[in-house]
Amino acid sequence: MLDLPWAERGVIVAGDGAASPAGLLRLAASAGWPVLAEPSSNARRGPSALSAYGYLLDAPRFVAEHRPDVIVSAGRPSLSRGQLAFLRGTAQMPARHVVLAQGPGRWADPARSATEVAARIGLSGPAPRSARDSAWLAAWRRADAAARHAADAILDSDETLTEPRLARDLAAALPSGALLWAGSSLPVRDLDQQMSPRVGLRVLSSRGASGIDGLVSSAIGAALAHQAEGGGPAVALLGDLALLHDAAGLMLGPAEPIPDLCVVVVNNNGGGIFSTLEQAAVRGPFERVFGAPHGTDFGMLARAARVPYACLEQAAGLRAAVGGEGLRVVEVRTDRTAGARLRERLRSACASAATAAASPAG
Repeated sequence: MLDLPWAERGVIVAGDGAASPAGLLRLAASAGWPVLAEPSSNARRGPSALSAYGYLLDAPRFVAEHRPDVIVSAGRPSLSRGQLAFLRGTAQMPARHVVLAQGPGRWADPARSATEVAARIGLSGPAPRSARDSAWLAAWRRADAAARHAADAILDSDETLTEPRLARDLAAALPSGALLWAGSSLPVRDLDQQMSPRVGLRVLSSRGASGIDGLVSSAIGAALAHQAEGGGPAVALLGDLALLHDAAGLMLGPAEPIPDLCVVVVNNNGGGIFSTLEQAAVRGPFERVFGAPHGTDFGMLARAARVPYACLEQAAGLRAAVGGEGLRVVEVRTDRTAGARLRERLRSACASAATAAASPAG
């Protein structure tokens, strides 16, 4: 047990596979610290968890004015450049960065910024009774609310079912007890930026070095295990290349168990995440090498697998589209170039809103 002296300016960062989400939330509540939780940490719930923290970390002025004295991280945080830069900044703050071990000799420190590793943490020293309502936490909450409002205003400006809106609405629409399997690349990152804190939803994601491998089969296995334990329906949010990479996973043998799993495939006809990166500016070879258009008819693919299929075009139809029973596929068609422009618009608007909303914390 590490006795950690209380400090007002603390932050909890929860990455994929955090070992004790409930413990992190208790620490946050007693210390009055914001929780920056990736969806698959399963710590994005409660009053300290932020919805749009990724946009806050993309706002240089906000980050400069809200440098923590203490960071506690758990799991493997690695979803965004802003998040990793925030962790690396401990060397310049200077800040104490305590990494919670996932087991004996096992911990994740992708930013190489840990000052200590501990199996458990306990707060020591006096913490004010009003820690939960401290000016520090209030500033983070205010900025988060402003960024969330700015993002929602853009996403709700019409009924277009964009990828960020799909992630936001899907995470909110699933019933308590549901499982959400998040594909690698853009799906899990869209969830990270858009998912509001909530209880009753279990989020899993394959975050390995080759995170595209076997995602359909892994989602089916996760759904079967979830439901064998008494869990509710399952949804997998996958990109088109991820589904194609494991399309054979849809073709279950006649003696295989069938999960209650809706596979929602975002079809932007290629590798949408690369359209948000620097190489997208290099026209010509980009489309063939990184864009990787495939032109697949997912309706025909579903029919070949004898799996029910639907194409969802409007946001209002989401809840009905993912309902049902058994293994099924729902396709959402989007545009890579338009998606890249939307994400940049969201980033700029939300960073500006967060900076304007949060005064320097004391």
